[in-house]
Amino acid sequence: MFDSKSLDQLGRVADEMLGGLEADEAMRLKIMRAAAHGTPARRAPVRRFVPAICCAALAICCVGVAGPRLNTQDNTAAPADVPVAVSIDTIAAGEGEAYSGGEMMADLGDNARVRTVQSGEQSLFAAGSGDIPLVTVGSAIYQMLETPMDIGASLLGGEVGSVQLYDEQPSLASPKEMNAGLSNVAEPGSPVYAISGLADSTMVACEVNGSMRVFQRVSYAGKGPAGASLEDTFSVRGKVRSAELSGVGELTGDKANEVIAVLLDNAVLKSADASARRQTLTVTLENGLRLQLGVSGDTLCGCGGWSCPEFFEAFEASL
Repeated sequence: MFDSKSLDQLGRVADEMLGGLEADEAMRLKIMRAAAHGTPARRAPVRRFVPAICCAALAICCVGVAGPRLNTQDNTAAPADVPVAVSIDTIAAGEGEAYSGGEMMADLGDNARVRTVQSGEQSLFAAGSGDIPLVTVGSAIYQMLETPMDIGASLLGGEVGSVQLYDEQPSLASPKEMNAGLSNVAEPGSPVYAISGLADSTMVACEVNGSMRVFQRVSYAGKGPAGASLEDTFSVRGKVRSAELSGVGELTGDKANEVIAVLLDNAVLKSADASARRQTLTVTLENGLRLQLGVSGDTLCGCGGWSCPEFFEAFEASL
């Protein structure tokens, strides 16, 4: 906004810039003669006035911009070489506060964090205060599941790795550190086990705070399946007790295994790292453990985003 007190200089500036534009006696007589002879007066070329008009406009803009500097709160002029800070405010479009329904996927600043996006569906995955709770085995990354809180020794397979490093912000770790075996919930030296009867590329187990917890293979911080198929990272063929697609229904037994087979046979990788979800596909295995994939449209998200319209058609047809 212009400060009204700064406009008192406008007259002086305008006089200086437009002082040459005067109707003198010669111009008056010329106009009178033209009127007497019935001929239109010749107008001066517009281009002769353009510089003056532009200068006048520039003068007005300069006065407006300089207003805040010429008039401070105590009505004293600020020194010409003192920069004046410009305050820019932002507001959210629409009514109320800006939308904040989802959590941050990745913040690549000094305190980078990677989290799963929240949705209206109930997630099986445990949430962390910063990055997702995870362990790594080689190049594979596994996120801790909320339940079960502890599994018995009968479900444990052989040791497939161990935690070598503890880092509260694993998203900042180097590839070498990730491959060595890293976690933000398990202590260094903790063994990582396969699940009996299940490929270790799908799920693993590791002790956290005295309890043996289950971890599912996921995408994380841009790291996806790395050339693997969906079945390589979600190896549940023939092991499914039930499959529930939220908002659609639940299949059990042979029907559940049949539609999961359709998914594993036809899924095509769409995105190496995808975590957003509108629905969920929850798969309960014969051993009682559960896994979950996010669903958005015809895409299922676990370790990567996989497009498979055939699965949804088969699922609805089997209900």
